[in-house]
Amino acid sequence: MNLTFEGFLKGYCRELSGQQSLSFRKLVKQATTVAPRVAEPLFLLALAQGKAEYVLGLSEGLWMEEGYRGVLSLYAQTGSLASLCAEDKLPNRYANVWRAYRAVKEKPAVDRRVNALMRKKTLEALEESGETRYGLCRALHLNKGNVYAYLAGDDSKVSRKTARRIMEYAEERSTQEGAGRPVRVAG
Repeated sequence: MNLTFEGFLKGYCRELSGQQSLSFRKLVKQATTVAPRVAEPLFLLALAQGKAEYVLGLSEGLWMEEGYRGVLSLYAQTGSLASLCAEDKLPNRYANVWRAYRAVKEKPAVDRRVNALMRKKTLEALEESGETRYGLCRALHLNKGNVYAYLAGDDSKVSRKTARRIMEYAEERSTQEGAGRPVRVAG
């Protein structure tokens, strides 16, 4: 997923305003009436699209005008929206929008790291229980190819939720007495 900050802002403005339109006039109206949380992503979107002066004009005399002027001043000092956000100079309410974007953008990588940790525990529990990978797939009604690839090291093949289901099943089987097949001992 190659989510841009501008793309995130568009979706976020729609979500917070409760409307599908990205009309700056309509969004400013929403920010002053029923959706004040849209004010910050709205102005960041205006900066991203080169419409900051227009939105500043729409907000003249409104509660968000002073904040918009401050952010516009910071933007003028840094020269780009990416620099402004990365340098951590934004007021907290605007910085929260950037942090929300980073959380969404980084979620797949975080999920892969968590899946890797769960995979390690799953493999240990499967070995301890003697449960086969095939038996696990059948019991949980999962795609065998995806589960086999995940257990072999491809952490993108299953969701975090599915990885957790697999791990919990394997751990449950390892704690049951006589679960799974007997483990063969070389000898």
